[in-house]
Amino acid sequence: MYEPVNLNAELSAAKRFHGHMGPYLVVGMRMGRLFCQAFGEAPFGFRIHTSVGLQPPFSCIIDGLQVSTPGTIGNSMIRVEGDFALAAWAQKDDRRLDVRLREEVRRRIDTETTRENEERIAAELWEAPAEDLFDVVRTGP
Repeated sequence: MYEPVNLNAELSAAKRFHGHMGPYLVVGMRMGRLFCQAFGEAPFGFRIHTSVGLQPPFSCIIDGLQVSTPGTIGNSMIRVEGDFALAAWAQKDDRRLDVRLREEVRRRIDTETTRENEERIAAELWEAPAEDLFDVVRTGP
């Protein structure tokens, strides 16, 4: 049975853009938040590279990045490389931020998520501390 979730405005807008609210969309949004915290939200202020590939469900991370940052595939500020490494990095000048989804979070998403509970799991990921979701490495000054 579908578990209804009361989504905030940001998650509701992301759901409209993407077509549904799932955990990997939120993973991308959370990555995007970290990039914006590190580099600001100015258009064309930094570039994002992701290695998630173009196959769902992992490619949902791309839409999460697009709705949470000034970067899009269309403005060439987001580049998709590789396949299925659930990681992204952003760079501005000589500063770089690498963000990788923790393996235990990926396992939880992949084993527990169903159509009926995907919004609840996504909402839980939205509220979780970033350090519980990601391994983060900062380089540069």
